[in-house]
Amino acid sequence: MHQVAVKTSTLLLLTALFFSCSKKNVTDDDAVKEPDIKTTRIERLTDSLFYYATDAYLWNTDLPTYTVFNPRQYSKGTDEYENLNAELFAITRYGINPKTTLPYEYSSDNETKYSYIDKESYNGSTAFIRKNESASLDLEGNGNDFGLKVGLYGTNTDYDIKIQLTYTGSPAAIAGLDRGDVITHIDGIKYGSNFNSEIARLNTALFDSESTTIKGVKLDGKSFEIALKKTRYKTKSVVKDSVYTHGANKIGYFAFTSFSSLEHTQADLINTFNKFQTAGITDLIIDLRYNGGGYINTAQFIANKIAPASLNGKVMFSEHYNSTMQNNKTQYLKNLTYQTTDRMGNPITSNYGNIDYSVSGNTFKFVPNGNLNIKSIVFIVTDNTASASELLINIFKPYLPVKLIGEKTYGKPVGFFPLTIGGYEVYLSMFTSKNSNNESDYFDGMSVDKTSRDDPDYALGNLKEQSLQAAYNYLTTGSYLNSSSAISSTRTSTNQIKKLKDLSSNQFKGMVENRLKTK
Repeated sequence: MHQVAVKTSTLLLLTALFFSCSKKNVTDDDAVKEPDIKTTRIERLTDSLFYYATDAYLWNTDLPTYTVFNPRQYSKGTDEYENLNAELFAITRYGINPKTTLPYEYSSDNETKYSYIDKESYNGSTAFIRKNESASLDLEGNGNDFGLKVGLYGTNTDYDIKIQLTYTGSPAAIAGLDRGDVITHIDGIKYGSNFNSEIARLNTALFDSESTTIKGVKLDGKSFEIALKKTRYKTKSVVKDSVYTHGANKIGYFAFTSFSSLEHTQADLINTFNKFQTAGITDLIIDLRYNGGGYINTAQFIANKIAPASLNGKVMFSEHYNSTMQNNKTQYLKNLTYQTTDRMGNPITSNYGNIDYSVSGNTFKFVPNGNLNIKSIVFIVTDNTASASELLINIFKPYLPVKLIGEKTYGKPVGFFPLTIGGYEVYLSMFTSKNSNNESDYFDGMSVDKTSRDDPDYALGNLKEQSLQAAYNYLTTGSYLNSSSAISSTRTSTNQIKKLKDLSSNQFKGMVENRLKTK
């Protein structure tokens, strides 16, 4: 198995691809006439996107022929990215989930649920973030914003803007803002009385502006007024870890906000699990309420830290590509190259057609190294919990007692790696991840065992926080609600707060495979 250094390609030479596509052994209906000098770049791009989908899209057998789909109908607009985005959306309308009779990639906001195109040209970065979204924190821990994550709580005509999280090292964190603080005014404008008329302006003020001044009330009741300027910063994915003692039992807890690159987060994860090992924890609470996913090998690293020695050599998960890729029947992926290393560590250039996409070649097994004896795991989740987060949950379901507390998860059992098309990084849904029981059918999300709302009036790790309290109660008493517990919350009003909208729910949601196996 070889680590990909930079997934670059030479696909700016799209005309060469187009000619090779037209000369394949295809049916008359699929045949494409040889291009003439009048063929435009956008026509070649729309053709290429369709052809790569016929190779790599998870539900490629549901796609129509070239003639029926007519990719060049999406070459008419003036904005190249918007043209390609419209074509991608059309591609993702194929592949129907029989349980819902809707596309697997259906979403209520009329966008693709999984696949997407990076608007920015590839420059060697591994920042797998949708460029047209508000979020600007990448999977290397690099931020370029105010560093705020907020939620709205209340009703349409009377709501509070509460800070759920400030990212370590960000302008907001440095300014002293923290979870539970309430924002009342932004740039002199008061918010909280009319959700429908205020939401667009609020999004712009908090996420699209270069600088802003916010006023509000701290969790301790003190007023604040702080000027913030968008700044580049480095943050952490492990934002809190704790060990709780209950009699002879030790319970570990950690809040993890992103499956960022292993290079970025490995040291913090090792530090956390060393604490757990020293304490001798037997149960674990993993807080993934704000975690939209990221790199699969980071999820694998965490799983091996958690797994008891008894799981050594047992199947952790497997990746299932479409039958075209599994059977080495792809026609166009060989036109995409990437840099890797051979078994001696020497740099070589390979191509995406020369990768082992078989299930056997993409089945991963446990190699426990955390020296823990975990008996049960409780995950705290929300509708922002997606992809690599769900993978980690699914991995342990066949082996350990697993409980979910919070809200139904996002539902993304699919993953991808980027294909470069004309400078755009295209992320097509490529494979499903399945646990050792061959389970992966959570396209509509994972249901929770106990419903609980995110309670920003308490810090992450505070046992009075509603979701953590339920998890702790379950592990110590077997019941999510324990009226006799010394930590029972006295703030009953918290349980009645309705979350209207998470302004930063547009964070990256994905499962990125950055390990490629050459044949």
